[in-house]
Formats: sequence, C-alpha cells, structure tokens
Amino acid sequence: MNDKATYRIIKKVDLPHTKIELRDDDVIQFFYGDYVHYNTKIAQEVEDVVIQMIEDKTYVSLRIAGKQSSIALKLMDYLSRGRGCLLTLADAFVIQSFIHRVLAKIYLKFSKPYVPTRFFENVTDAETWLKSLDKNMLKSNHKLNITRVN
Repeated sequence: MNDKATYRIIKKVDLPHTKIELRDDDVIQFFYGDYVHYNTKIAQEVEDVVIQMIEDKTYVSLRIAGKQSSIALKLMDYLSRGRGCLLTLADAFVIQSFIHRVLAKIYLKFSKPYVPTRFFENVTDAETWLKSLDKNMLKSNHKLNITRVN
C-alpha cells in the first residue's frame, strides 16, 4: 500500500466484499469493501480464505476499512477473543470516519482483544507500528491465545 513499498505480494484473493493480500514481509493486509456490513457469514468466508492463504503460519495484519463499512458487535468479540484472534499476531486498523472511531473505542473497551491492536489514520503509521513489534513476544502471546481460546 505504501508508495515506497519494500515488499512483494505473494498471494492475493479478491472476494466481493474484501481484498486480501499476503506480503513477503510477513504482513497480511485486508482491504474491506465500501458500504459493507460485516457479519458472521462474511467473516467466516474471509477466515476460510485466510486459513488457506497462511498455511499454518501467523502474520501481523494491516486492516484498511472501507467507506461506511461496519461490523456486527457480536463479531467484534469473536475476532478479538475467539477463534478469530488465532489467525493474527497483531492488528493495525486504518480508519478515517467518525463512525469507525466510535467502533474502535467500543472494540478496545468492551472486546479487549487478545492480540496487540491499534487504530491509525494512515497506512504508513500502521505499518511502522507493526514493524516495531517484537516478533518473539507476539509468538509467545499467540501460544497463550491458543490456550485461552481452546
């Protein structure tokens, strides 16, 4: 996404509502569709694709929200503390709208994600944060999450 990209896209899947790209720098990026309400059915479709793409490896996630996209509150909990959190080591969300900021506060306050999670207004800051994270700590945290969820 960055104009001075130092990575290559190694796998890519375009769903009607989400574009998913696996990068060679251990980032999986999601481009969420505009005007989509993400529910359990859509999340399951995305999750199935991600499981096939990552082949039992874990990645940090760069998640770029679409215009006026939204998420079911029940789904927030699943993604932050349920099986959904096992597919990522950390989540950086790029959001721009007031509604997304409100959802972000709700997500952090009530869902209390197991993986390190932050919200940003631009991709560059999100990527910088993801690259600053200690990979060994993230992998250790991931093992703990497997125990929590199972």
